[in-house]
Amino acid sequence: MLNILHEPFLKPTDKKIAKIITLATACFASFLDVLNLSAVNIAVPTIARDIDLTPSTLPWLMAAYSIAFAAFLLPAGKLGDIYGYRMVYLLGLSLFALTSLLNAVSPNQYALFVFRAIQGLAAACVIPTGIALIANICEDEDERRLGFSLFGSSGPIGLVIGIILGGVLSSSIGWRWIFYVSAICSLAMLILAGLFVSDSKNEKTEEKVDMVGFSLVTSGFILIIFALSDGQWHLARDPVTLIIGVLLIIAFLVWQTKTSQPLLHPSWWRRTNFAIAFILNFVNYGSFSGYIYVATLLFQDVFGYTALQTGLYYLPMGIAAFLACNAVGYLTPYMGSRLLVIIGTTIGAAANVGTLFYSTELGFWKLIFPMHLLMGIGQPLTYVAGQNAMLLSAPVHETGTVGAVYNTASQLGSAMGLAIVTAIINAVNAADSHATNAFGGYHAALYALVALEVFCMISGGLFIRDERKNASSNQKIELENGTGASTNSSTVTVQDHK
Repeated sequence: MLNILHEPFLKPTDKKIAKIITLATACFASFLDVLNLSAVNIAVPTIARDIDLTPSTLPWLMAAYSIAFAAFLLPAGKLGDIYGYRMVYLLGLSLFALTSLLNAVSPNQYALFVFRAIQGLAAACVIPTGIALIANICEDEDERRLGFSLFGSSGPIGLVIGIILGGVLSSSIGWRWIFYVSAICSLAMLILAGLFVSDSKNEKTEEKVDMVGFSLVTSGFILIIFALSDGQWHLARDPVTLIIGVLLIIAFLVWQTKTSQPLLHPSWWRRTNFAIAFILNFVNYGSFSGYIYVATLLFQDVFGYTALQTGLYYLPMGIAAFLACNAVGYLTPYMGSRLLVIIGTTIGAAANVGTLFYSTELGFWKLIFPMHLLMGIGQPLTYVAGQNAMLLSAPVHETGTVGAVYNTASQLGSAMGLAIVTAIINAVNAADSHATNAFGGYHAALYALVALEVFCMISGGLFIRDERKNASSNQKIELENGTGASTNSSTVTVQDHK
């Protein structure tokens, strides 16, 4: 029975068709994941009125999904490395389709929160294994780079389309259709993947799941995301919860140096670009999520735009992001990841600065349109360049876990960014309650986001190593696995480790 999960029902004879189908399903699954988040985000006021959400329970509509997604990314990636990417990928798609349907018919807030959490777990199974399937079906470094770029482009497109779709559906036929659409689309991807997507052969089937590490990392991330998702720093609960979560993650990292079957090999942090790519993605995604949050509130609360108008204002960003993500794969061999990160973060900082000067007198076309184009170019340049820098230094059989690590940074960074801007907006507005305008908190938050982008620009410029330049000598070495033994098929071109 399990063989069905390992072998496609219809195996394409043409390798090119197999690559296209695998890439299409993985990219669309990533698209659905982000679309589901952004569409629900724009529909929050409508959902709150419909099922009587209170201000204290409202954050859980988003947090339940994010907590489960971040907590299970790393374990799900490891399960794919051990038991096969196709099996975990199909199970994730199945669960995502089912929970989307259950979310659509949820009778109350408690059922909705539970099913949103399970949906986040399902997404955690799909994203890292989708990355791994792309890495395994691409035969050389250039193909993998292009595949990763296409996968990276699906997220920003899902973000913007989700905002538009959420605005349209919640203001017309109802917010529940957001989940109906997710269920229908994920079911279609499940059928397509079940018919055509092949598994990769994994020679490390003797590995076991590190249950102690699984428990520590899951508990730690649950507490961290829970603490950051509120943003109410004056409450004693949040700092205590955050500290306990951080201590659990530290315990997890220490345990990984002791166990023989770690979820995350400590040696990976010494790989070229691994640590800096994690940090850059964490900070850059925090800045991007913070910008979306601040701009959305600015448009609706200050300028009085509707949810649909706000969503349409993000359309240029989505188009620009799609083009930029696809361009990264072609530009990296010539420009290198480091230069692309510097360019991307500089553009992102400029977009935040430009938004500071927005007013209704300037209108959409004179300022927000060009700023959203800049943000749509800058953020994916940084995201995909960092992803390429991390994944291209990893052996193919570890791409599921490595991809999970990179996406974990995105989730943690997103929570961090939202926490920062929420705390700044609340603090500034509370301190200046007699202000004559409503811009104070939002402008202060935008200044903080500029600082985050500048940090990424400087860090990327100093520490990213360009794989194309260092690989020019075409040196080949045997990559080592976590126990120190060399693998049979992991001879790849890598960077100089000076």
